[in-house]
Amino acid sequence: MKIFISGLLFFFCADFSAQTYNYYFGNLHSHTAFSDGNKDAATFGISTPSGSYAYAKLSQNFDFLGISEHNHYSNKNNPGFLLPDYQNGLNMADEANEDGRFLCLFGMEYGVSSNYNGHVIVYGFNQLIGWESNVGGQSGNNYDIFNAKTDYDGLFRKVKNNPDAFCYLAHPYHTDFSNDGTYAAALAHAPYNAAYDSAIVGVPLRSGLATSKDTTYSNYPKGNYFGYFKNLLYIGYHIGIGYDHDNHYTNFGRSNGGRLVILAPSLTRQNLMSAMKQMHFYGSDDFNAKIEFTMNGNIMGSVLSGNIYPTFNVIHNDMDGEQADSIKIWRGSKGQYAQVVHTSLQNNTSTFTDNNITPNKEYYYFAEIKQMDGQWIVTSPIWYTASEALSVKGNTEDIKFNFFPNPVSKELDISVADCDTYSISITDVSSKKVFEKEYHNEEAVRIHIHNFQSGVYLLTVKNSKGSAVKKLIVE
Repeated sequence: MKIFISGLLFFFCADFSAQTYNYYFGNLHSHTAFSDGNKDAATFGISTPSGSYAYAKLSQNFDFLGISEHNHYSNKNNPGFLLPDYQNGLNMADEANEDGRFLCLFGMEYGVSSNYNGHVIVYGFNQLIGWESNVGGQSGNNYDIFNAKTDYDGLFRKVKNNPDAFCYLAHPYHTDFSNDGTYAAALAHAPYNAAYDSAIVGVPLRSGLATSKDTTYSNYPKGNYFGYFKNLLYIGYHIGIGYDHDNHYTNFGRSNGGRLVILAPSLTRQNLMSAMKQMHFYGSDDFNAKIEFTMNGNIMGSVLSGNIYPTFNVIHNDMDGEQADSIKIWRGSKGQYAQVVHTSLQNNTSTFTDNNITPNKEYYYFAEIKQMDGQWIVTSPIWYTASEALSVKGNTEDIKFNFFPNPVSKELDISVADCDTYSISITDVSSKKVFEKEYHNEEAVRIHIHNFQSGVYLLTVKNSKGSAVKKLIVE
């Protein structure tokens, strides 16, 4: 069941950012020889979830691995999954799991890839969902919980009714997940369904390469599911966007640097499951880029309402020092495709206030970042509904601005929501002004502070409507 955490915003937003969030990088879509993975077991000697988890723990910038075996047999090794191995996989994940160091999860990839069907990643069930009987030399049912092979309505409702579970659409196509084998009934074309919305938490930005044998972190898929993501948002679904590897060889975390990134207070299974159900995650080609996308302190995945014009902040923080070439903020609503409403170029921060919204209409916003090297990052959305009594009080009393990094040693990036005319000043603890400059129509600026002495400073941004002061630390 997806959890919707809603915040009520008055003149100043309820500040969910009081909770400290950390960034954790991993993948929830992979396979072992329990089904059709570990195809190179003869070379690596790894054929079970246990061995695969041990391998993944040594991968770079990798904090969790979910193994999602195909839920059925069909034929030996294609995919060849048998019921007893579901409990075996759960047990192996429990044994390998190390909260605080590396998370190991075990789930299933439900479904088939024939026309109008599709694959769904499911976590949170301690029993196998399936439809087969008497397969692979095994008598009886090859499932614990029956669900007809093409009954996606039944699957989504089962997930919705399990408070511990969620599902995530694997490499989705526009004709997938049809309940009657027609194009019109496919999930991406059928009317909005609240039960499905409660069950489905997201789609991948990219998936694969499933057949990659690469272990150099460089074999990226060329395709993407960005259009599918935007299509489901248009229909009205509340979904996030992540990243999949779909490993079928022993290269967990190493085929490419793409990562599903979750925001959670600490690295525990409970926190990961909660973060996924609340859509506190994003998809990234870069394996250590930390993205902050907030609305008045509320993080990605939030569903909010209030009576202020919303202000969005984006911070791109790459641990290797890579720069953002562009930051875009997209906006849409049910029945309206997302469009770019704000762009910031060659800056690691961006701030945008949307003063053009209709009361009592739910909007969704998400951030898209392209790095200088072309790597791509997309965040899960924030949803916001404004009341009739829209106010600009929060914006007239305090100018909205964003800055990065903090602490800083060389260059400080600052972005301002209202960029007509404003001034920036920096003062030290003795109230001595060490920097001051006025800007006109510049949404983003970069200040060189390498000559500043180490210490604590006050950063002030001021315009004709007001001013705001934030603490700056120079190393």
